[in-house]
Amino acid sequence: MAAYTLEIIDHLALLTLVGGEKRNLLTPVSAAEIAQAVAGLLDNPTVKALAVTGQPGAFCAGADLSVLQQAAGGDGAELQQIYSAFTTVAQSPLFTIALVNGPALGAGMNLAMACDIRLASPDAWFESRFFNLAIHPGGGHTWLLPQLLGWQQAAAMIFAGERLSAQQALAQGFVKELHNEEELLTRAKQLCAPLSTVPTALVRQTKTSMLQLRSCERQDDAVAFEFRQQFQSLQTDAAQQHIAALLARIQKIPDKNNE
Repeated sequence: MAAYTLEIIDHLALLTLVGGEKRNLLTPVSAAEIAQAVAGLLDNPTVKALAVTGQPGAFCAGADLSVLQQAAGGDGAELQQIYSAFTTVAQSPLFTIALVNGPALGAGMNLAMACDIRLASPDAWFESRFFNLAIHPGGGHTWLLPQLLGWQQAAAMIFAGERLSAQQALAQGFVKELHNEEELLTRAKQLCAPLSTVPTALVRQTKTSMLQLRSCERQDDAVAFEFRQQFQSLQTDAAQQHIAALLARIQKIPDKNNE
């Protein structure tokens, strides 16, 4: 059975995890296939954004326990494969949106956190779950969670096992908006609609810049970095046409001071 379905809708790629009764668990094979699919989207010049969701009923219930058993036996190769699903999404130069339509647990929560924006249904919830198995969090969990929720709430979820409901996640800014499950994709399309007139290369370079500047500590370094990217973008036909069109519109606006 396929690990996912992939649909291209204009400039938005929709990747849906397929896990049936296992609530979209990530296995080494499925994670590797998902990572390959996400990376392969860059070969399509029309794709500017990626939405990730799960089959109805769950977003992703985490990693297959058999992988953890194998790692407990001393072989961590398959565990690294599990990581590949969400690390590939996190490093993607596409604009990424998680459509969290149900529980996102452990590795599934990592997948949601790897996206730029999270939209959730009212039935969604988030739980760290690693301590339930007496294991250290993995896949960047302890790095991302404090960034997105703050130290206090991250600590409560990791150490005290607190579950974050969709409503709590919205209140704390962990998810951007709540929508009924059947409306999540529609909202993702709306968010991506402005990209229709933006060159694909510009979208991808801007996302790459955001990722690279995460480690930047000085504003002047960031300004210097962005100057190079902005100057290069100004040399493109698209930028010059957009600027010329805006100038033309401004020149047509009557000056009220001279009326």
